[in-house]
Formats: sequence, structure tokens, C-alpha cells
Amino acid sequence: MLVNDFKNKLTEYKNFEVWEIQNMNDFFKGNSVLKTIFETDYGIKISELSKRRHEIQETDLSVMHKILDQVGDKHFFIFTLLDPNHLELIQIQDMKLMDFGMDIAEIKNNCVYVMIMDKTKNEIPFF
Repeated sequence: MLVNDFKNKLTEYKNFEVWEIQNMNDFFKGNSVLKTIFETDYGIKISELSKRRHEIQETDLSVMHKILDQVGDKHFFIFTLLDPNHLELIQIQDMKLMDFGMDIAEIKNNCVYVMIMDKTKNEIPFF
């Protein structure tokens, strides 16, 4: 999702949760489907990741994006300290458009954060 779109589409999502990820091990512990997607896409077992990491050209953040894009039942908004996505969330909080259940401005600089949410049904009735 593009950072500029999120603020304008807040009402299209519900059940928000912020997930703090310290490293790739944390990421894969989040849900077993993430491990399955990784092993299928990269052909590397999670148990071999640390010794075979050099075979993957993408950054950890890029790997997370790629994997999360394949999870069909949730939507994700990834951010790190003061990146454009984080600044957008701070603005949303400051404008009191949303309560994140935490001070979204106060996040750690050595972690990746993922906003997990469900898409609401905004279907146009079929006549």
C-alpha cells in the first residue's frame, strides 16, 4: 500500500494491530504461513537461513515485504523509525484520526514494525 493512500483509506480497514519485529527470527515466529512462503519462494529452509543468507540479494525488509504481499487474509503496512510510512502514521495519530493503542511516534530505531489489519467489506451492491 502506498503511504499517501493509507490516511485516505482508513475507513476501509479494521482490527488494527502493531507488530514489532526485532529480526528475521521474530518475523518467522509471527505466523507459520510466513515460514512456508519463504521456504517455497527462496528454496531455503528457515533453519539454514543464517548460513545461506548471502544467497538472497534482497534486504531483510524487502524479504518481509515480498512475503507479506502473499498473505491473502490480512493487509500490512510496514514501517521503520521516521521513514515515510512512519511519518504518515504519526500524522494520523496527531490528527486524532486513529488510536493505535500506543504512541506510534515512540518506536525503536532497530526494529521493523508492521501494521496488521483486515479489509472491511466495501462492496458495491449488485442489482
